[in-house]
Amino acid sequence: MLKKLLIFLYKIKLFKRIIPSLLRKLNFIYLNHIYYIENFKIKLNLKNSLERKIFLEGSFEPEQTIFLKQNIRNMKIDYFIDIGAYIGYYTLYFSSFSNIKKIISIEANNINYSYLLENISLNKLNNVVAYNLACSDNDGNAKLWYSNSNKMGGSSILDEKDFEYKKYNLNPILNNDHLKEHYNKNIEDYKKSHSDFIYQNINTKKFDNLLNVKNKTLLIKIDVERHEYSVLIGSKNILNNNKIILQIEIFPELFEKINSFLIEKNFKLIKNIGWDYYYKNF
Repeated sequence: MLKKLLIFLYKIKLFKRIIPSLLRKLNFIYLNHIYYIENFKIKLNLKNSLERKIFLEGSFEPEQTIFLKQNIRNMKIDYFIDIGAYIGYYTLYFSSFSNIKKIISIEANNINYSYLLENISLNKLNNVVAYNLACSDNDGNAKLWYSNSNKMGGSSILDEKDFEYKKYNLNPILNNDHLKEHYNKNIEDYKKSHSDFIYQNINTKKFDNLLNVKNKTLLIKIDVERHEYSVLIGSKNILNNNKIILQIEIFPELFEKINSFLIEKNFKLIKNIGWDYYYKNF
């Protein structure tokens, strides 16, 4: 009953911001519960802002998933590759598609990865292989950082030149509405210093060294918080030798660089939904 009331009030503009905050305070009621979303089960931690959004809206990025669904409806997909899987929403969503043979799900944050494994297990999926690492342009080690333990969907590989990372030291004047809409953050978040961040030591790997296939049809989703270009560099063989439909998140500051790279690889931009861009090379 309480859940229905919260969801009802969330749909009213006046309560749009109040209800998620209230739910965060009431998280002990729903903490680590299992929910039926779309056509699968998913375990959510409602302390986390993105997972509260899934709880309240009953979906995650519905426009994006519907667009992909429509574009692969009459195709046989050899692999769906979920790079930056978080807790596995896209992995779970596409796991029941009979035209997708196998799924590779990759998540660098070890806490998110533990939820990913639980959600794969909950749904008894035997067509999914999951990796706890970051795809990049090299095989090695790196640091992952995030500014808030309740916003781990924003985990990113540490890069001193990262424009987002540098914002915290500069204490810039920012538009709070813009931050909430596009970054799921507010001005208070940027008052933290780098020493306040949470860091993890992680392994990195070229995707070319994880999967060696040619002449296959692949559906790839890349959402790795500004590290997308490095993922592409480490996937050149995959990009050159297979038919690919690609969904990739591109921050405005990185669009020219990533778009130029993909055009050189014979990809065509077919659509964008916000900062998610869609390309095909066939």
